[in-house]
Amino acid sequence: MGPSAIAAKTKTVLLDKGTPVFTDTSLPRALDVSELPGIVHDYAAAARNAVTTAGFDGVEIHGANGYLLDQFAKSGSNQRTDDYGGSIPNRARLMLEVTRAVADAIGGGRTGIRISPVTPANDVADPHAQALFEYIVKHLAPLGLAFIHVIEGATGGPRELPDRPFDYAALKAAYRAAGGKGAWMVNNSYDRALADQAVANGDDLVAFGRPFISNPDLVRRLRENAPLNALNKATLYGGGAEGYTDYPALD
Repeated sequence: MGPSAIAAKTKTVLLDKGTPVFTDTSLPRALDVSELPGIVHDYAAAARNAVTTAGFDGVEIHGANGYLLDQFAKSGSNQRTDDYGGSIPNRARLMLEVTRAVADAIGGGRTGIRISPVTPANDVADPHAQALFEYIVKHLAPLGLAFIHVIEGATGGPRELPDRPFDYAALKAAYRAAGGKGAWMVNNSYDRALADQAVANGDDLVAFGRPFISNPDLVRRLRENAPLNALNKATLYGGGAEGYTDYPALD
């Protein structure tokens, strides 16, 4: 399912007798507007279960990387003509409704959201990303969220895209000007030096993802400025222990 019946120009992984096989993605079904309140409810219910049943401290809503909320927000994947398509407020509507519902369910202080303004994941992109995401963060500001998690550039790729310039400082300024007090977390291809620079420049947190796969002791390595193990991309999508549990830790 998706906001519109547009097939992503990418591959998905299926298992053929246990072997991962890349194949073309299928055409999604456009969600009917009557289904959207149920989806909002499901997000809130999942958050409530995570905190009250599973004992999580909080949740992060995934509004990035071409997932459903990102698809609705960006015009490249949203061609709807109802109240959830067309204008920036309409396309941002589902992401904001979900975040409000989750914050109402578990508290804004236990809720964060991840966004990726210019990541062109599976053709999910928007030519007016600056205006779109400044609108989004301004309307997230009153919810008292724990954090906004911003992927800078293309997830897992370049931090700057010449054809998709974006002013992240202006995005943060828009959030703060609207009263947003949650932590500002940045992400994408950070190393220790770049992370130190980001914090010195006023960002609150820096997220590390893939380095944790190849460095089980990443925190210690960053603290001691030790070299990092390289990620074995050949085993990233399967293959047993190799590339998953056999990365060495520091002595």
